[in-house]
Amino acid sequence: MSVPTRLAAFAAVLGLAFGGAALAGAAIDLTDEGVTVADVGHGGGHETASEDEHGGAKPAASDEDAHAEDDEADAHGEDDGGAVPSGLAVTDSGYNFETGREFFTAGETAPFTFRITDERGRAVRDEFELEQGKELHLIVVRRDTAIFEHLHPSKDEDGTWSVDINLREPGVYRAYADFKIDGEQRTLATDLFVPGDFRPKRLPPPGVVDQAVDATGRPAGNLDVTLEAPGVRAGRETPLTFAVSRDGQPFERLEPYLGANGHLVALREGDLGYLHVHPTENGSGHAHDDGSKPTEAHANEVPFAATFPTAGRYRLFLQFKTDGEVRTVAYTLEVPR
Repeated sequence: MSVPTRLAAFAAVLGLAFGGAALAGAAIDLTDEGVTVADVGHGGGHETASEDEHGGAKPAASDEDAHAEDDEADAHGEDDGGAVPSGLAVTDSGYNFETGREFFTAGETAPFTFRITDERGRAVRDEFELEQGKELHLIVVRRDTAIFEHLHPSKDEDGTWSVDINLREPGVYRAYADFKIDGEQRTLATDLFVPGDFRPKRLPPPGVVDQAVDATGRPAGNLDVTLEAPGVRAGRETPLTFAVSRDGQPFERLEPYLGANGHLVALREGDLGYLHVHPTENGSGHAHDDGSKPTEAHANEVPFAATFPTAGRYRLFLQFKTDGEVRTVAYTLEVPR
């Protein structure tokens, strides 16, 4: 076959090839609704929503979508400028909460040991700083917040903490190790498990008055405690004042407890985020963010300052001491946006 003839034949073959490709391209329309590039690559058949879930292309967000995302971020405390809750992880900033056991028997007293380790896995021994008179506070709360324990374990020379604990009912409990190192308050947390017939209780509705109970959960001393939280809202420091009374009269025989008139733990509903709440000195009052005159504390009052990072419900556990015994009072507080 001559060279011109062979060139002509080759051109004809190329023409057939390009024509077939054009027909195939016309058969696949990538602009059809519900079909994306990912569908073509994986056999198709997924709806648009499924494509979004599996990494497919999404339409550009509108202004309304952007505002909705901003609102959602505010609802989760990402942009409100308030305090960030801790106690959501077992590891943070190189520190780790290592426990000797996670399972317990309901109603049985058993030893609980743990260590706080650094980024190299070494037990922290001497770096703890005193916070309200203790190097470490151990808080244990059942996840429905119906059971609350505040314990003060002892530390061995090797950095191992130990304490006897009695989780009296079945359920999943959140254990918080609250401590300060290098001037920074830290809280690590993990779950503890008590097998059995767990019947969770609903969070009580918000209220401002409750009765003090003893370590067994029974009413103690006929003491009523009223909570005042003027101007409470998410992202702003709020004065919290608890006033103790008996038979309608101020009860002023409060005894020092952990270096103050009381100790307060605040947990966010849902994830049980842990808030660091600081007591304010009696008599000096607490300056409000809005510039109003500080409120002077009275002998029957236990004052604190708290910043709630997000709107929603929080469970507050106040502890104070009278007649040598620690009393506990729990509240549900609704925090508006």
